[in-house]
Amino acid sequence: MKYLTIIRHAKSSWDHPDLDDIARPLNERGKSAVKIVGNYLRENQLTPDLIISSPATRAITTANGIAELVLFDLKQICIEPVIYFGTSSAILEMLKQTDNKFNDVFLFGHEPILSSLIYQLSKTPLEKFPTCSVFRISLEINSWHDIGSKKGKCEIYVNPKLLMEK
Repeated sequence: MKYLTIIRHAKSSWDHPDLDDIARPLNERGKSAVKIVGNYLRENQLTPDLIISSPATRAITTANGIAELVLFDLKQICIEPVIYFGTSSAILEMLKQTDNKFNDVFLFGHEPILSSLIYQLSKTPLEKFPTCSVFRISLEINSWHDIGSKKGKCEIYVNPKLLMEK
């Protein structure tokens, strides 16, 4: 069994509209959401074996913040340009190359690619995948090479707003 936890980056700042999209940082609401989601993941003992992030500043900052809260070594976070520049199919191909020693992978990225990836893997259509949302998929596979060949099952779908209402 493998698990893929897909997390959209937290809310980004538009305070400096001249910044390249890839360089946009998180805003205060985004920083708060990272803590809410990271604490939820830690409380539910969801700790990855591997974290893969888009190279965008807002995605890396979200990944780092959550990694700290779930006690994952920040130096072990992998940055994959395909998550920012590619397609959901390209991300799927990247995931197929994941070392099988990793059973629980957290992937940090962007819309609309993530909701497309979620649909490809779980057949769950999402009308909206808000910032800092978490969609955890269980996959009945032994090898990452087989990802996409079987329908994954949604284990968790939460976002900061839902978590604050609890």
